[in-house]
This record gives sequence, structure tokens and C-alpha cells, in this order.
Amino acid sequence: MLSVNIPVYNIEVVDLVNALHEQVTALAIDFEIRVYDDASDEIFKSLNRSLKNKPNVIYQEMDSNLGRAAIRNRMGAESEYGWLLFIDADSRVINANYLKNYLDNLSENRVLCGGTAYSENKPADPEKFLRWTYGHNREAISAKKRNRSKGFIITSNNFLISASMFRQVHFRNELREYGHEDTLLGYDLYCAGVEIFHVDNALEHTGLESGQAFLRKSCLALENLQKIGEELLDGDRTFYRQVSFLRKFKRITFFVPGSLIGKLFRKYREKMEEQLKGRRPLLLYFDLYKLGYYASIKNR
Repeated sequence: MLSVNIPVYNIEVVDLVNALHEQVTALAIDFEIRVYDDASDEIFKSLNRSLKNKPNVIYQEMDSNLGRAAIRNRMGAESEYGWLLFIDADSRVINANYLKNYLDNLSENRVLCGGTAYSENKPADPEKFLRWTYGHNREAISAKKRNRSKGFIITSNNFLISASMFRQVHFRNELREYGHEDTLLGYDLYCAGVEIFHVDNALEHTGLESGQAFLRKSCLALENLQKIGEELLDGDRTFYRQVSFLRKFKRITFFVPGSLIGKLFRKYREKMEEQLKGRRPLLLYFDLYKLGYYASIKNR
């Protein structure tokens, strides 16, 4: 009935798999948990190889790195059962009824998005304050609010889809870099008439990176977003209306030229980064940082 898919890159997932295995076994349904390692360093593969011996767990190691989209597509294509649950490896199960909650809401023409949670406590490492602050304030939101504001946007860290639908509409393999592969999947599902429905069934995101790493990944994501909008979708108006960042960027650049925003970003970038990597990162600065970076790459 259920195939749980966990793509892995340079992280240990034994505790996550054990928690999921315990829940799904108690449900007394047919299941498998697929763990595909996307060419991690040897130290992480050695930690996860014990999963080979666990019943109903399929552990595989890729010979080379496939990328975030392609490895998920491979897992979906090779899954045995009719429902596919995709979970990011840097997650922790925080609800004893996590899997049951999904099964109680199954619908063939509906994708279920469970959401993301963050610890209420700031991380001990100040370098991770920006990632925690952003996640705690911008990502850890209720299903009611997500259903009202997200449109076709899904997050690939925690969603369930029927296998038949995923084989028709899946991630686009041409996106190999980090960022917004799930935004494009949501758009493709929306165009196929599939409902994106958010439920309160979060996993805790445990993989907090440093402020420097988060800024770098945010820039990569914006480059991917530009590629999706301008190259893959050729400026599709529905996409630009539904993605809130693009909608806001268009509204702002109607009054302030993008070239000026990019110029100001280049002038003040280091000062913004210094503030964002400090102990009291301001999300307003982060919004301005993303706006400026996007303006700068659009005006290359």
C-alpha cells in the first residue's frame, strides 16, 4: 500500500527509518521504506548500511550523484506500492500518528503536504540562527494558512502522492542544481488538474546549516527560479502570479528599476551578509537580500 522514499546525501538516517518503521508496522499494512544514497561520502554510507538488514527496507547506493530531482524520480519509478511518501533525510518524526494521519486523508487526485516544524529553542550554535529564524517564522505555518496562501506550491521534504499520478507528473530531471524543483512539480501538478492540499502533519527539520551556507543555497535557489520561469516555462503568467516572490518582485520593480536594486545590492551585500550571519538576523534584511540578488542576476 505505502512506499516511503527517503533520498540521502551525507546524513545518517537510521533513527528516522526506525521511527517510521515502528509506526508503519503498527498499522498492519503492506509497506516498504526505500533509502537511496545519492553518492554520499563513505563515512555516511557506512553508518546507513545497517538498514539493509531491516525488514521491508530497500537500501541502495548510487554510483554517481543523480541530483535532487532525478533520484526522487527513480525512487518513485521503482516503488512497489500505490502511495508514495517522500521525506527529506534531515527530518525527525514528532507525531506518533504521523503515517496514520496521511492514510486517513488519501484521495487519488490530491497531493498531501504535511508541512515543516522547527524546535522552539534556538540552536546552540549562533551560526545557525538565520536558518532557524527563517524556518521558525516562515516555514512552520499551519495547514489552514498554507491552503489559503500557497497555491500550487508544495515542499518536497514531506508530501504524499499516488504512484499512478507521480508516474504521469514528476520532477523534471533537467533541474540538477538546488532549489525550486518542488515549485515546478507543484506547477506541473496544478496544470494537470491535481489538487494540492495541506494538512497539519509536520516533520521537524533538523538539518540546520550555517548562515553562510543558507545564503549560498538561497542564491542557488533564486538562479533555479529564474531558469524555471524564463527558460523552462517561457514567462508563463500563471507561474509568475502564483509564486509569491516573483509576484512581489514584479510589483516592486514596477516602481523601482531592477537595475537600481541590483546596484544597491552589490554595494551593500557584505553589510547585509554580516547582519544576517550574526546573532540577531532580521528577516527584512533577508527579504531585501533575495530581492537584490534576483535583480542582479536578471540584469547580468
